[in-house]
Amino acid sequence: MRSTAETGIRFLPFLLFLSVALALAASYAQEKAAASNDDKAAQLVVGKTLFVEKCGKCHDERGDKPLASGPPLNERKLTKEEIVRAVSGRLRDKTADERAAVVAYIIDFLKTKPPEPIARVDSLPPFG
Repeated sequence: MRSTAETGIRFLPFLLFLSVALALAASYAQEKAAASNDDKAAQLVVGKTLFVEKCGKCHDERGDKPLASGPPLNERKLTKEEIVRAVSGRLRDKTADERAAVVAYIIDFLKTKPPEPIARVDSLPPFG
């Protein structure tokens, strides 16, 4: 029968490996999150530039100009689909990435953020 000390020594390499693996995974996750934040910030800069250039005259820089047709853009309770549809129509001469940047910028300044879409029940994998 082995003593507790012997058992602990046998698992020491495994515990060291596990510790290193977890530390590397945490570091990778932090780097990926930082890169993702940088990508989002760059996308918002592009979106803002295009929005101000193409839409700012009527909506102002942050969508806060009241319009004759209703409340300011930033106060409207729009879904992401409605924003995508409007941007796709008005900026059809822009690339898909540029239109996505404008959509991200508009969502960023909305006072009421659109809800995340919910997956359809029939598209979810079965339990088990």
